[in-house]
Amino acid sequence: MAITRTRVADDTWVFTSSLYAEVNAGLVVSSEGGILIDTLPFPSETRQIIDFAAQVCPAGIRYLVNTISHADHVYGSCLFPQAELIAHESARDLLVRYGRRALEEAREHTAELMRVEIRLPKIIFNEGSVIRLGDKTAHIRHAPGPGPDVCVVHVREEKVLFASDLMMPVPVIASPLADIEKFKQSLHSLHEFNLETIVQGHGDILLRGEVTPSIEESIQYLNDVEELVDRLIKSGAARRELLSHDIEEFGRSRIALGGLVQNFHQANLLFLWEKAQAALKKECQPA
Repeated sequence: MAITRTRVADDTWVFTSSLYAEVNAGLVVSSEGGILIDTLPFPSETRQIIDFAAQVCPAGIRYLVNTISHADHVYGSCLFPQAELIAHESARDLLVRYGRRALEEAREHTAELMRVEIRLPKIIFNEGSVIRLGDKTAHIRHAPGPGPDVCVVHVREEKVLFASDLMMPVPVIASPLADIEKFKQSLHSLHEFNLETIVQGHGDILLRGEVTPSIEESIQYLNDVEELVDRLIKSGAARRELLSHDIEEFGRSRIALGGLVQNFHQANLLFLWEKAQAALKKECQPA
């Protein structure tokens, strides 16, 4: 199945998966080669990126940035053996701890993944890194929240930000690795960039007039779901009442990502509910 290709600046393209949750990857072309930001989940899709890059980037892909350790962003990394692979140190740690085991489990259900291998980044950073290649500058910044491994990539000359899973049609916090306060801080920090475009980890590309409102709406969503769960628990509400609060109540469309956003939203509510209940029980235990 053909991926979707979108040109978001003179030398920058976005590739969107047709097979899994509208995952986005990007290519920045310079006079000295290309910078690839993430890959797509299945080799058949990533090979379409390779074919296109051969046409527009004859100097080849020089760098590949893994913005997160999630399978849907990294499984194509093994198809670029000549590219320098860059990621946050936490992303490398998570790939070492969980990557190969998760791939083995995925292979049991998806034959196309049999030839995929986990490639570990050789260039790792803590706070940030900079790639200067030809006439392009890519600033890579640690942006924890969805997980400790997330980074964003700002292509300065193109005013494009690849935001990874920090920006999605609905923030996803239903993970023991998520940190909601760091999530908000990382979102706030996006205002520091001079942006005309944000490429979300999944879903639609955000254009100039959508950039600032979308960042603020994501922060507001996180505040609102926290307040909802806190209010319901304090009032003694049942769990079924929690799930009656649809995503549209929070100003989000339920049709994005083929309807997956409603599932993500409910998972967020349940995660915060269980976390709050566990904290409440701990408080009630005798010292």
